[in-house]
Amino acid sequence: MPPTKSSAQKSTATPRTVAAPEAPPTSLPPVLSNPDTIETYKALYDILGRAYWEASDLNAKDTIQGARDAIYQILTDLNVAKLEANTALFLSLKSKIKDSNKALDKIKDDINNITKNIATASSVVAAIAKVLSLAPALA
Repeated sequence: MPPTKSSAQKSTATPRTVAAPEAPPTSLPPVLSNPDTIETYKALYDILGRAYWEASDLNAKDTIQGARDAIYQILTDLNVAKLEANTALFLSLKSKIKDSNKALDKIKDDINNITKNIATASSVVAAIAKVLSLAPALA
């Protein structure tokens, strides 16, 4: 919690309220929300690749490759589903990011009126600049 100003200090900055960000809708199915799902299938795919080269005969290699092909398709489908779900989540946040960036830009311009602590002002400006630098990639 930030320290409160004493009644002897006067602030020239007008107070600004920024709405707390809402959590994005959690529309990811459990298989996609578990971070280990894709990594687990990828590990199996890699291990099957090693087993393929160590298989003793052509029938064993064919069996392993058939399983590996199925795992590859699952990995592809999981990645596509995750991208599609994350795209929808991101698009729902896009306008909030834009509005928040406008407020942050204003705070960055007024930081010298908000705090007289140079180190705090520099930290705030640097952090805001870093967030705002993401804006072109988010557009």
